[in-house]
Amino acid sequence: MTEFLDVSMQRINTLNPKLIHSATRVFDKCQQNKIPIYIVWGSRTMDQQDTLFRLGRTIPGQIVTTRRAGFSAHNYGLALDFCLLFNKELMSWEDCYPRDYWRNKWLKVVRFFEEEGWETGWRWPAFEPGHAENLLDNTLINLYEQDSVRNNRF
Repeated sequence: MTEFLDVSMQRINTLNPKLIHSATRVFDKCQQNKIPIYIVWGSRTMDQQDTLFRLGRTIPGQIVTTRRAGFSAHNYGLALDFCLLFNKELMSWEDCYPRDYWRNKWLKVVRFFEEEGWETGWRWPAFEPGHAENLLDNTLINLYEQDSVRNNRF
């Protein structure tokens, strides 16, 4: 089980330095409450985001994101995706929802992130239950424009 903890912490450490302590507090609070959270993604490169966006479109598979490269908080280290882990099996929201015990654990994770000031996909009309982000008072458009100027894409 420690390898899963280590991987989760490695992914948290890919976040913007201003968010690492907050995400670690949520992770630690989950551990203290015996909630087996697993961080699936932290930061993503633009190339990784582009590949994920192409899944189900130009690459065979299921669509896994609606965000193009540059328009995901993951690209700026401001988001993470989580699931729960039981007996070395990853449990998505769809796995947890039908079981009161696991559904309640998931909802506690959402609450812990929101208490830390993160926005969760749980509350979005597009419903991304395992997504949490903190744009640090920015917008994705502003972040994209800043990145484009920095990388001479304008």
